[in-house]
Order: sequence, then C-alpha cells, then structure tokens
Amino acid sequence: MNFFENKNLKVLAITLVIVIVMGVFCLSDNSFVSTAINAATKGLFQVTSAAASGVDGASYEDLKAENEKLKQENAKLREELVDYYNVKEENEKLWKYYDLKKENPSYQIQPANVIRRDSNDDFYSFTLDIGSADKVEVNCPVITDNGLVGWVSSVDATTCIVKTILSPDTKAGAVDKQSKDSGIITGSASLCDRNLTQLTKITEDNKIKEGDIVVTSGAGGVYPDNLIVGEVREIKFNSYDTTRYAVVEPYEDIKSITAAAVITDFDGKGEVAK
Repeated sequence: MNFFENKNLKVLAITLVIVIVMGVFCLSDNSFVSTAINAATKGLFQVTSAAASGVDGASYEDLKAENEKLKQENAKLREELVDYYNVKEENEKLWKYYDLKKENPSYQIQPANVIRRDSNDDFYSFTLDIGSADKVEVNCPVITDNGLVGWVSSVDATTCIVKTILSPDTKAGAVDKQSKDSGIITGSASLCDRNLTQLTKITEDNKIKEGDIVVTSGAGGVYPDNLIVGEVREIKFNSYDTTRYAVVEPYEDIKSITAAAVITDFDGKGEVAK
C-alpha cells in the first residue's frame, strides 16, 4: 500500500505532527494555552483513533473475507482433485478388462478392491468392496486381467467374499485348450501354498501335456467359456481313486491379489450346456 495515497494515513500523520507541536507549547506556564491545547489534543486523539480504527477495521475485514474465500476455493479444488483420482483409478481398472469386454460384449464386469483376507482360510479367500448393490450374486465368477481367480461364495449389500480356485470348494468345468480334454478345476490342500490347483476327472487316455493352457468350458452355466485358468505343470496319478489329474498353475498369484473384478452377467449364465 502507498503511504501517500491513503487519506486516513495522511490524516493520522498530520495529527501526530500537530500534537507534537502543541506539546512543546504545553511546557509554558500559560494555563489558558494549556487548557486550549488539552481540549484540542483530546479532540485530535479522538479523530486519530477513529481514523486508525477505521483503517485497521477495514483491513481486517477485507483480509478475513479474502481468507474465507481462499479456504472455500481450496476445499473445492481438493474435492475436484479427489474426484479426478477416483475417476482415473476406475478407468485404469476398467482398461485392464477392455480386451475381454471387447471380445465378449455380453460381459457385465464390476472392478473392485480387496479390502481384507480371512487369516483362518488356508486357501486364501478374500473380501471385495462391492456387493448386491452392484448386482453381485453368489457364484459370480471373479477374475483379474490374468484370468479366473475364484467365485463369490457370499454377498451382502456392499461387500462379497471370494473363494479362490485354490480351494477344494471350487468346482469349475474346464478344458485343455490344446488337447480338448475336459475335467473339473478344484483346489487341493497339498498344492495351494505353492499357488497351484488341479484339473481332475480327466480320462485315462488324455492327451494333456505340460505347458498346455487350461480354460473354463462354460458347462453348468456358472462360468462363461474360455476364461483362462492357468498352465499345466505336470500330469499325476491319484493313488486313492486310481485317476489322473493335471497340476495347473494359475497365471495370477492368488495370494497377493489386491484388486479383481466380478462378472455379474454373461450370455449363457445359468444355462447348463448340452
């Protein structure tokens, strides 16, 4: 602020000069002059105080109003920034499933975050932050951009619990993409800690080989067909029931999943394949 452009400050300065001059006269013994000076000084001090308080009061109110305006603008910018990051995060999640959605237009996909894991579950089940309000139902397939990872075992309005393909509770129809041999994907206590599952119920004369890709068959109407499950690691013989099974390694590390998506609808859902 320019001192010489402010009228109130100029009045204040002139007043102070007058007071100093009159103070010099007060040193004399003339009582009449002293009385007059005192009266004038009192009035000048009142004018000076009013001027000063007017300047200070106006400045304080202006600054207060400006500060409040800036606070509101900052709060609005913070809200817009949060909205931007939320939209960006949602778009990044959806982009992961762009190719899958493009190849399968009927898929309804709901991305979600893992919000907790069940420490008492040996097969690494987890909870997602979406539920029935997002059209999630029991048995809905759960995927990542690397393939099938599990299915919804229970649901409430805002969350759902997912059992993984490492669990023996999983029963998903599957097929070897190369040999066309079919079977059932189900977990095993002896394999789960190594992030492995198994393709069971395969025929004795199967043509499955190490390195083959296993996908869902679509039989049963619970899972859409051609969802990638994993890669065959070896063929083994079950000594308990004299059957063969393929050890399958998912392309996703089930134990470290932090985000996934639920397929809430697809063509053929609920239909048993003939």
